[in-house]
Order: sequence, then structure tokens, then C-alpha cells
Amino acid sequence: MTINSRAKYLIRLDDACPTMHSNNWGALETLFDEFGVRPIVGVIPDNRDSSMMISPVDVEFWPRMRLWQTKGWEIVLHGLHHVYHPISGSQQPLLALAEKSEFVGLSLAKQKEMLAEGYSIMSDAGIRPRAFMAPSHTFDMNTLQALREATDIRIITDGHALAPFKADGFTWVPQQLWRYYDMPLGVWCICLHPNTMTQNELERLTSDLRSNAHKFIDFDEALQISRPRSVLDYSFSGLYQAALTIKRAKRHLLNLS
Repeated sequence: MTINSRAKYLIRLDDACPTMHSNNWGALETLFDEFGVRPIVGVIPDNRDSSMMISPVDVEFWPRMRLWQTKGWEIVLHGLHHVYHPISGSQQPLLALAEKSEFVGLSLAKQKEMLAEGYSIMSDAGIRPRAFMAPSHTFDMNTLQALREATDIRIITDGHALAPFKADGFTWVPQQLWRYYDMPLGVWCICLHPNTMTQNELERLTSDLRSNAHKFIDFDEALQISRPRSVLDYSFSGLYQAALTIKRAKRHLLNLS
């Protein structure tokens, strides 16, 4: 299927957990209900990341996730504990967006154990996730194999391409942006982190949706667009990775200065 000449957008929200920033998430729920936006929500099944412990524990967290699911929001598996280790030079992540990971470099057996546990926690809470979202966008081939062997998940909410594509036995819904930009074509996923969003960022998002909400699609619509990866996708991915490498090198130089 060819890419439409008019760009479409999705929103993904990272780091939902019982101690998430309740005010920000509540504001986003109100905003999305107003404009009919149905985002992708990454849930940390058993959060142990102290930076995500912002509000008191919400005892209604899982009922809230089930409510969001009835609204058409896509509730997905976002790792297990959201606890990281450094990626060494010998390890081979599939995406190079970060220098730390919850999964990269771990054995297949360990990754299967972690993913099975996270999948089970969500399933027991009444949410059977059909997609995976890796913390810090970092995972490796063992992660894909672990997903195949330990879960029913066959969708990845990451990758670099101009639209959803199929590869390695998975459907990939790429994530390329961190705020709204007018694009000429493609399907663009905007990654937001509600737990750290500022008031200015919330206001900017409100303004963007007020003008462009009609361009936003939901997860099922994105999946219907998926097709084999194209030459344009590979070219885009190469340029994206090159830009990330340059950005990382500049950051290292600044740290050394």
C-alpha cells in the first residue's frame, strides 16, 4: 500500500503506572476526550523506577486502564520494571536511541522471563496487550525472539520508517517525533512523557490538537496502513540513525569539554 500524500499522526504516552503524575495524565485524558484522540499508552507492569514515583499509589490504576481501553486507547506492554543497565560497545541494539536499556544484552532466557511476567501482570489485570513498547526504545534480537516465545505479542511500537511496516514476523508502528510538526506525507507517531510534561508543553499540545485533531488516527487505523518496508523507509532510517549518531557524538564532546 502506498503512503498517502497527506500525513497522519498518532500519539503514544510512555510510563503509565500506579504512581504516575496524576494531574498531567488527567489533563491529557480530558484533552484527548475533547478532541477524539485515542493514544497508545505504554504501561510499566511492575514499576521499580523511582523517577516514576510521583503521585501517591492509585488503587484504581488498573480499572482506569480498562476504562481507557473501552475508549479505544491502545494499552501496551512497556517493559517490566523500567530499570536500566548501560549498553556496552559489544552489545547490538536494534535501535540506537539511548545508551541504556532494560533488555539489550540480556540472555534470551532472562528476557523471556521478564516479558512473560509483565504480560501476565497485565493479563491478570484484565488487559491483554497486543503490542510491545521498550523502555528508552532499546531492545535487541533476543527481545523479539522472547516476545515470540513468551507472549502473543506481534506488534512493536517503535522503529524508523515513514509508515507502519512488516518485518521479522512483526508489524512495526514507528515512532519518529516528540512533538507535532506539519509533515508532507507518512504516518508519524509523537512520543510524549506525561510524567515530566510542563504546563507549556501541555498548552502547546492543546494548540496543536485544536488545529490538527482531524489528522490523528488510532492504533487500528495505523495497523491497516502497514505494508512491506520500502526503499524510502530504509533511506529514512539511515538518515535518522546518522542524525542520532551525530547528536550523541556532540553530547559526548560537550561532556568532555
